[in-house]
Amino acid sequence: MPTATNIEGTLHVDRYLTNFSVQYVQDQANFLSQRAASVIPVLKSTDKYVVYDRGFFWRDEAKVRGLGQRPVQVGYKFNSDTYSCEEWGLEHVVDDRQRANADEPIRLDENASRLLTDKHMIRADRTWAQNYFQTGQWTTEKTGVASSPGAGQFLQFSDANSDPIGAIDEAKDDMHELTGKMPNTLVLGSGVRRVLRSHPDIADRIKYTQVGIADEDILASLFEVDTVVVARSIYNAAQEGATDDFTYICDKTAMWLGYIDPNPGLDSPTAIAYWAWTGLLPGQTNAIGGVIERGRDERAHSDYFQGRMAWGLTKVAIDLGVFFNDTIA
Repeated sequence: MPTATNIEGTLHVDRYLTNFSVQYVQDQANFLSQRAASVIPVLKSTDKYVVYDRGFFWRDEAKVRGLGQRPVQVGYKFNSDTYSCEEWGLEHVVDDRQRANADEPIRLDENASRLLTDKHMIRADRTWAQNYFQTGQWTTEKTGVASSPGAGQFLQFSDANSDPIGAIDEAKDDMHELTGKMPNTLVLGSGVRRVLRSHPDIADRIKYTQVGIADEDILASLFEVDTVVVARSIYNAAQEGATDDFTYICDKTAMWLGYIDPNPGLDSPTAIAYWAWTGLLPGQTNAIGGVIERGRDERAHSDYFQGRMAWGLTKVAIDLGVFFNDTIA
């Protein structure tokens, strides 16, 4: 008579579950390169845009016109700057043998699209962080200190006696005085967001109107900005074959405040522009210049998936951003 183990073996063969699998997929809301920049569609990979000198527009030069005299003549100057887009590409191949041998719930086509999309978003976020979420990039920088803040400094938000709203309000007023634009976007490192959500001053302000701790919408309301973006995107810094090294793309202890025009057009200042080269493949790319293409390579007996992203990032106005370094201890 067969043993119980043998009976079980003849009745059941292990297969993949069709209602559960494990795949670490990043939430698309984690990525910030298009949320913390004005997305501007362009038809060419390079071109110029006009930059007006605001000093000419803001002078008080009106004078009383004398009898029989011409009014005082005034003028303005403008300059130009340029943008540049690059096409970034990745390819993933599914061999016919893989497709014929794949069991449910392995979704080869969906996995290919997700793989290529996430890698492109990581590249864009790393470019954003390396160029804009750093010291030495903006006209105004603030540094958090453990005690006795001086000029250009503030008490770190991890100190219960600190004043996050006051520090941000001061930076907002300074930018408005310099540029005429009030900041509307706040980018928080993941650690800064964690500290702010439980900061005693913020908790005290919302205790009678909100349940629990402050989320991004509440923080946006308190800081009087349109958008709070938490920099949560992650990448693996290790090469294939090495031990995985997962890390946040943006500095967890830093913060950025700036003006991002949500509807850029003529005469629209903005701190950062994301130039989406939609003209590379007219009618096929999405709003941020990306497309997933699928094709057949008969000689390799495979289907290929190509992820193409055509874009460029430009720091348009250095006066429209403030970088907060060492915001928490």
